[in-house]
Amino acid sequence: MLEVHSPIGNIFDEGFEDLEHGDFERLKISRTEIEKRVLRKQTDCGTDIGFKLDPGVRLRHGDIIKNKDSKIIVEQLSESVISVRFADKTPTDIKILLGHMIGNMHRPISIQHEEILIPILADSEKDTFSKIIGHLIHHIEMKIDQRVFISQSGVTPHGH
Repeated sequence: MLEVHSPIGNIFDEGFEDLEHGDFERLKISRTEIEKRVLRKQTDCGTDIGFKLDPGVRLRHGDIIKNKDSKIIVEQLSESVISVRFADKTPTDIKILLGHMIGNMHRPISIQHEEILIPILADSEKDTFSKIIGHLIHHIEMKIDQRVFISQSGVTPHGH
C-alpha cells in the first residue's frame, strides 16, 4: 500500500500543465471522500493508496500523488447540483434577498462565473428550493446539472 501524507502539486497549478493529458493512474473520489484526512482507496490500475494527510493538508480535484516513477491524479467525481443563474436585470435587492435565503439553508455553495451551485442528493430538492425562495423564482433560471462541485473557498457550511 502506498501511504500518502501530502500531494506533490496539482495539475491546475503552474508548472504541472504537461500532466493534463499525460499517462498516469487516476484516483476517482467523491466530494465527501476528498474532505477526509484518513482514507483508503484504489486507483483505476489497482494501486492501493492509504491517505493519512498531514495536519492542514486537504486533497483537491487535480492533486498529484507520486508513486515511484509514475504519478497518480486525484479526480473528483461529478455530482448532482442545482445551478442558479439570475435573469437579466435582476435588481440588487432581489439578489441580496436570495443570497440570504440560500445562506439560511446552511448548504455549501460554489460561485462559478454567473452561477451559484448547490449540491443535492435528490432531484426533488429542486422543488424544495423553489418553495423556499417563493416569489423570487421569477428572477432566476434554475436547473439540475452534473458537475464537479468544489466548495467556495473560505466558506464553511453548518447546520443548526
